[in-house]
Amino acid sequence: MCTCFVNREDDLLIAMNFDNNGLKFELNTKENNSFIVEIYTERGKNISFGMNSKKTFVNDLVVDSNGKGLYKRINKTRTLTTYLVKDLLSEKIDINNLDNYLNTIEIVNAPSICTHNFVVDKNGNVWVIEPGRGFLKNKAEESPYFLMTNFSLMDYNSGKKYSDYGYDRYKNTKKCLENKKNLSIKDAFEILEKVKQTGEWKTEFSMVFSKKENKIYYCYNADFKNILEYKIE
Repeated sequence: MCTCFVNREDDLLIAMNFDNNGLKFELNTKENNSFIVEIYTERGKNISFGMNSKKTFVNDLVVDSNGKGLYKRINKTRTLTTYLVKDLLSEKIDINNLDNYLNTIEIVNAPSICTHNFVVDKNGNVWVIEPGRGFLKNKAEESPYFLMTNFSLMDYNSGKKYSDYGYDRYKNTKKCLENKKNLSIKDAFEILEKVKQTGEWKTEFSMVFSKKENKIYYCYNADFKNILEYKIE
């Protein structure tokens, strides 16, 4: 369970809380000046979220299945959510061609899990990819912010029945974004702190990317008083 949002006013800010249920994870900044958080599962090590040197941000968040988009073997016209994340960050998929890619390639879930992806480019354009449902795009000029948690945005936006997993965090984050104009880095972390989680799904990593600063600010274990930073070259 996680919370992420983009704010596109005075600065382009991309923020995220990584809420973890006990899986081992690590930060990797050795791959082509990227900033990637990897998790260890029974299927090995996978990328959970990250940003590459071209300022493409991608994550892979848990969401309820609608019975479609379940795992199938990949082929020339089908790929997995986990591969989508990896291929976008490695630039195997050109972010400038993402619309065409999503219209021609079927995205399905990895085995035994259901997730959706939040993709942001360097200009603040957002894509949400939901296996079995499709994808939506929110252009930078369409709204000052965009956010996602752990329920299907496509079901929510279309009026279909949707799970409420993460809806409280979505509602609280949305309220903060509506009430605060020209968000600063400090403001973004304050929002993340307000929607942090404890218990089974604990906030163990938080980050804010600033395009103006060309840096990622981050902290571990919801320790928002001890912020580290990483410069994207």
